[in-house]
Amino acid sequence: MEVNKESKFTFSLETLVSLAVTIFMVVGMWFTLQADIKEAKEMPKPEIGRTEYDLKDQMIRNTIIQTEKDVEEIKEQQKEMRQDVKNIERMMMQKWGIEMNWLYGITYLVGICLSVSPLYAQSSLKDLQQIQLLSQDECVIVQVNADWNFKASLDLNGLKNCIWFNASIDDKEYGAIIANEWKIVSVPTIIMFEYGKEIKRFEAGLSFNLDEDKIKRGINSEIDEIMLRRFQWYI
Repeated sequence: MEVNKESKFTFSLETLVSLAVTIFMVVGMWFTLQADIKEAKEMPKPEIGRTEYDLKDQMIRNTIIQTEKDVEEIKEQQKEMRQDVKNIERMMMQKWGIEMNWLYGITYLVGICLSVSPLYAQSSLKDLQQIQLLSQDECVIVQVNADWNFKASLDLNGLKNCIWFNASIDDKEYGAIIANEWKIVSVPTIIMFEYGKEIKRFEAGLSFNLDEDKIKRGINSEIDEIMLRRFQWYI
């Protein structure tokens, strides 16, 4: 069937009534919807009640307080962890230190036993600066004499693990200073220093001479004590 401008349609009365009712309902629904939209636009915005506001505010505050507590707990845990790490490091260092100190001590003791390097001597202390530097050495021996009694000086060559010098109270630069500073009352006088501190002194009597064998035994005994202290320090 073709539809054109000459086509004709026939509607019954029932069909026309149904169509009119449908159109009327659609138009009515449209106006009703427009009225609802207008009314909704004119309605005031809903307000939050005081009770609801207080509840939400308290909830937020509680959340903040709990978060702060959690942060503090985390900080405390971090402190405890750091302390644990430090304790572990300290224990390891102590254990390692003891082992290394024993190793150093044994090595050093063996070095002492095998040492063949003799104590070397300067012909004399040269100046005040050299005297001041004596405090930097672990073991220093200074034999103080006078020019007129120089033949009474002991030959200290052959001593080990300590350096030694000859000094004269007649030296123009430092003689009077060392005589006063070291309280020289007789010559020769042999003074032993450990890092600048006097630990032993041997003085001549009225004969202005020293017993060489006795003095050397005493010096060697003091050197052994110095070496023992060094070994104990390593341990």
